[in-house]
Amino acid sequence: MKFVKLLFLLVLPLTACSGEGEEESGGGYVPGTGVITSINESTSSSEEIFHNVDSIQDVPILHAWNWKVNDVKARLDSIKKAGYGAVQLSPLQPKLDGNNWSSESTSSQWWKLYQPLGFKISEGNESFLGTKEDLVSLCNEAKKYDIKIVMDIVANHLASSSNNPNEYNDQVYIKYPLHTLGIKTDDNNGQSVVQGHIGLPDLDTSNKQVQNDVLAMLKDYLDCGVSGFRFDAAKHIETPDDGDYRSDFWPTVLDGTTAYAKEKGYATPYYYGEILNTCGAGRSFSSYTKMMSIVDNKQGTSIIQAVHNNNLGGIKTTYDTGENPDHLVLWAESHDTYANTSGYDLTTSFPSSEINKAYIIQTSRKDAASLYFARPSNMGVTICSIDDYGGWKNREIASVNVFHQLYVDQDESISTNNNCFVNVRGAGESGGATIVNFGSSESANVEIKGLANGVYTDIISMKDVTVSSETANVTFTNDACIILPKELAKDLDFGDVTYDSNIVIKGADATKSYLAWAWTNNTDGAWKAFAVDHDAIGLNLGVNMNYVIVEFPSGTTVSSADWNNKIKQTYDLKYNGGLVIHNYSSLSWK
Repeated sequence: MKFVKLLFLLVLPLTACSGEGEEESGGGYVPGTGVITSINESTSSSEEIFHNVDSIQDVPILHAWNWKVNDVKARLDSIKKAGYGAVQLSPLQPKLDGNNWSSESTSSQWWKLYQPLGFKISEGNESFLGTKEDLVSLCNEAKKYDIKIVMDIVANHLASSSNNPNEYNDQVYIKYPLHTLGIKTDDNNGQSVVQGHIGLPDLDTSNKQVQNDVLAMLKDYLDCGVSGFRFDAAKHIETPDDGDYRSDFWPTVLDGTTAYAKEKGYATPYYYGEILNTCGAGRSFSSYTKMMSIVDNKQGTSIIQAVHNNNLGGIKTTYDTGENPDHLVLWAESHDTYANTSGYDLTTSFPSSEINKAYIIQTSRKDAASLYFARPSNMGVTICSIDDYGGWKNREIASVNVFHQLYVDQDESISTNNNCFVNVRGAGESGGATIVNFGSSESANVEIKGLANGVYTDIISMKDVTVSSETANVTFTNDACIILPKELAKDLDFGDVTYDSNIVIKGADATKSYLAWAWTNNTDGAWKAFAVDHDAIGLNLGVNMNYVIVEFPSGTTVSSADWNNKIKQTYDLKYNGGLVIHNYSSLSWK
């Protein structure tokens, strides 16, 4: 194999963010552009072998659901190390009952984020999440890491005082006319899709006051440093193709926002819309994709169901929307599938290990954007607290995120064999592959067509994988193996992204040291260290391990820990091999 030396310093935060399309000379990762260059060792000439990551469409997006703006800012380094190029925030418009969140659970409050009181960025206590000033600070800091911020926008409706669309707060809607069709949306009726209600009064989005106010809000977001927008309920806002029900809402808002960005010297904004299942009778996804990207949720459902049922044959490689993947956003899970109680293909009961496995398949794909939903540990946690599984930064997730960006413009070749899903990106000596295991064994002989003979590196385990005659024996970490040419992989550094966060202790004191005495089958145990991440602490445990969690004075390490100087101790708990989360309050600290 002819090796190409690549310097890809993922973990180094960027001290400056150059504009899109600007390039620097020499090999390595070019800050601000996503350009990856190589140095041919035999000639020392510089050549670009991978293409520009020049849009949010090209990068994995972390959906920081319900995270406060300042909590996202505090985690930018971890987000960068985990390979994300963008973070999607929950709506930051003023919220219904904006002050009443500090003691309320996610299950009873999250929907308020999607019932705004107007088209503006929140100030003061108008939102659970933070203020306009917080957002500006986040965007400025995110630029140092070359991370783009995507805002969730609610434009189809505002708040209601109840689920009855005829009962609403006149003061919220006083400026805006409503659609008066008076029926609930029905996918079998095109008019009802765009003029019916979803349990909330439906704004007449053909109205110029509505359009201009939404446009003004998006311009304000651009001035804060936001780079992209996700439109909630985009399916229920009419397009110019909707015949008697058409309007120019989208051209007015999107073209106006793009023109403003050009005028101000900002990068072209990224847009994608939520369109679940179908556009409705007589309507086409292409009416939207000529203007923005859209989600392909049915494809995502097929993938997570195939993983959940361990059905390799159920992996769908085509897209239900029929649209080109360069205008699609894929996911394994969304806030709708996780947080709703009915009406969607729910994933709430699925373990994070299955979600991550499906995400790896999705993120290996060419052209489509990939969204990782950071689910909370349970819906009973206080809204906007960081109490998540931590699976968003698992080593296998960080690895596929890097793989996605390295091969952003390279062709894909998908196959299945020996109980494995295989996606080869690129070809020959510079190609790589994502392999996902559906079998019961932790290793398999896998056919990997298109790669040259040679020794590669599994960037999850950082172990060698030898490809000979397009076949390799691979060992899986969390049911995945992601291989790159050794010269491509050797400079990768994932920093602290090395643990699974199988246990999270909410409210643990980050000034203390937390260790666990872990043992298997009544044999002698060993100390294992937690990795501290602000107000959450994660622990990597193996299958069928018992453990006792111990809090030590600050600075205690695995090598210096002594069982006799523990401060607090839990009762023994059994780890059963699943991603089980035990909240701080449920551990019965003595």
